[in-house]
Amino acid sequence: MRRVRIFLAPVLISSGWCQSPTLIDLRSQSKNIDFSTAATTRPFKSGTALPATCSVGAMFYLANATAGSNLYGCTASNVWTPEIGSAGVPSASQLTDLAAGLGTQNTLTIGATCSSAAPCNVRFGSVVHSFTSSSSATISAGTGMAFVYLDANGNLTVGHNMTVSCTSGCVAVSGISAFPSNSVPLFTWTATNGTWNAAGGADWRAFQSTTIVAAGAGLIGVGANGSTTLSVDPTAVGLWAPVPATASSACAPGSWSADTSYYYVCVAINSWKRAALTIW
Repeated sequence: MRRVRIFLAPVLISSGWCQSPTLIDLRSQSKNIDFSTAATTRPFKSGTALPATCSVGAMFYLANATAGSNLYGCTASNVWTPEIGSAGVPSASQLTDLAAGLGTQNTLTIGATCSSAAPCNVRFGSVVHSFTSSSSATISAGTGMAFVYLDANGNLTVGHNMTVSCTSGCVAVSGISAFPSNSVPLFTWTATNGTWNAAGGADWRAFQSTTIVAAGAGLIGVGANGSTTLSVDPTAVGLWAPVPATASSACAPGSWSADTSYYYVCVAINSWKRAALTIW
């Protein structure tokens, strides 16, 4: 009888084979990642409301914002700002001075980047108003639109027809339904039922500006070197002149003068007439 020997070799199966695959940390375990041929990529968080908190550098895609204006960046702690280049966002959005952004659904932060080292300046004529810290406007009730602007005295103002309060450096003024004529417009922001709308901001800041001065009746306006000089139109308004020494003293028609005895009128070039003054 032939004997057959059978050898049994133990097979060791790693317990790791039965576990879930280890997840790869793309940040530290990869190099030169190229997603250009991927079927789809979604690099940003998204939703229909901006998160209440954020850290500088975070990005968010606001799905219910106006098309082309969906991208927001966290420019300061818990402050979201529409990103430059989004369609519908004016070029003035490149400015950080006195920019407005949502802190929370109830808090609007204004001038988050203003500091002593980098003040936000606004000029009225030759007077410059400087802002070195941020302000915020808090809404507690109401539906409508708030108007953020600098008034003629350089006060950062939030005009509204709702229930809004401001922190130090900001003034809340009720009964405002449009930017005042003597103000510098900054932003408008809409609110619904006591909360600021996530996509309710509109930037009205303008880097370039001009003032047009038009001469009215009786005035003459002359522009030169960026300045407009206004003067009285002598053909419409008689100008005072020194009391003439003689009836042929130099004068322009319409000029007048007076002393204690006579009232003088220039009736033609270098031709004066006078009337005696009496008491009645």
